[in-house]
Amino acid sequence: MKAIQLNPFRSLACAGAVLVLGCGSGVERSVIRADGEIFEWVVRSQLSDRSLPRTRSPLRFDSRPAGDNADLASTPDRPRQLDLTDQSDSLSVDALNSIVEQRKDILKSIGVEEGGPFNYPECGGTRTRRSRDSSDVLPAPKCPEFVRRYITVGLPYRGAAQILSKARGGEAPAPDSASESWTVLVTESSVGPGGQQWRQYVSLFRRDAETGRLGLAERFLLSWAE
Repeated sequence: MKAIQLNPFRSLACAGAVLVLGCGSGVERSVIRADGEIFEWVVRSQLSDRSLPRTRSPLRFDSRPAGDNADLASTPDRPRQLDLTDQSDSLSVDALNSIVEQRKDILKSIGVEEGGPFNYPECGGTRTRRSRDSSDVLPAPKCPEFVRRYITVGLPYRGAAQILSKARGGEAPAPDSASESWTVLVTESSVGPGGQQWRQYVSLFRRDAETGRLGLAERFLLSWAE
């Protein structure tokens, strides 16, 4: 797995965002710090195709810590978006606002578009392009000419959420409980000439004792729709 290096200037900016809370609780400060590191990691991990012109393959991240892609057209048998249910930390409105502003700052510094979901209500899922009775390809839906991607990142959950155990299926070893770890849900939606796709992943991030940074330890696909 290729390591994603964090920008030290960005790390300082994240730390500055935490100070906005002033006398905020230590729990909130730790969540904001973790969110900044994880969000930046996820953004940088999605930049493999940034050599293409923005007009051809735009990438958009939502700064809100939620999976708000309800404006995308529904696809057949689309699963309900999953949640981590029991949140380990309760955040104030000020803390949530700090997280949003911190994410916007990260996106701006890296040069990635910030905003809500793309809306193509008449562009169905990729599997709707084929007839149920034959292998014939149906007429092209009203989809964009080039692929567009929209990604949301949920709030970090302190520790390993129970959903990880289900995702592992009992095959992967349990993570090291002695180190700081966080669980997060990442939802990736794409829409292009062939239709729409939707993927939701659960990831476990663990802080490296040597570098002091959070890095990806495990990642599993939870649900999808085409």
